[in-house]
Amino acid sequence: MELPVSFASPYAARDGIKAYTKLGLRLYDPLIVGLLARHVWQCPAETFIAAYRTHLRANHADVGVGTGYCLDQCGFDVPDPRLALIDLQPNCLGFTARRLSRYRPETYLRDVRQPLLGIPAFDSVALGGLLHCLPGDMREKAAVFDALRPICNPGATIFGFTLVNDAVAATQRRRLAWRALNDLRVVNCRDDTADGLRRELAMRFRDCTVEMTGCFAFFSARVH
Repeated sequence: MELPVSFASPYAARDGIKAYTKLGLRLYDPLIVGLLARHVWQCPAETFIAAYRTHLRANHADVGVGTGYCLDQCGFDVPDPRLALIDLQPNCLGFTARRLSRYRPETYLRDVRQPLLGIPAFDSVALGGLLHCLPGDMREKAAVFDALRPICNPGATIFGFTLVNDAVAATQRRRLAWRALNDLRVVNCRDDTADGLRRELAMRFRDCTVEMTGCFAFFSARVH
């Protein structure tokens, strides 16, 4: 589907991070997590937190950190975990590092579509809400999975969640919100599907799972 003619250029990586201004970060948790996700996408905050609690390990990297909401809420089961925050948006890195300062996080300003070299490897890596902010179709977005390999220990778990269009048509409210966010280029997921995500994961990893809650596909996979 073509983008609105008012936009002269295709969706770019910078579009996916433009909403994360200082004001946007302060509003994100109540408006996006508390209101939009729960009441429009039919995916309550508890579902996101539960995914983290299931897959989070004591040696963890968060990629596309947003506000750090899930990490802040779920916590670690060890007193001194290793936590790294990786993002293209400096505002997100600063905001989340302050929020999670109790863990003394490492921070890396990186484009996660490029191989993440020079960072010691992790046992779990989360992509919470990142994929629906990336340019391209699901095949192109899956380049991020390849870029993650240098920072994954053997047996590491990659997990996360992303908006897909499988259940959007169910209500008018969903359709309107979906179209608005894609037209504004806040997200880029018009044609993303759970099957497309599942296919890309299966080409690269083992023990892949993709499960739907509302309009979100929750995924996990294990690195060979």
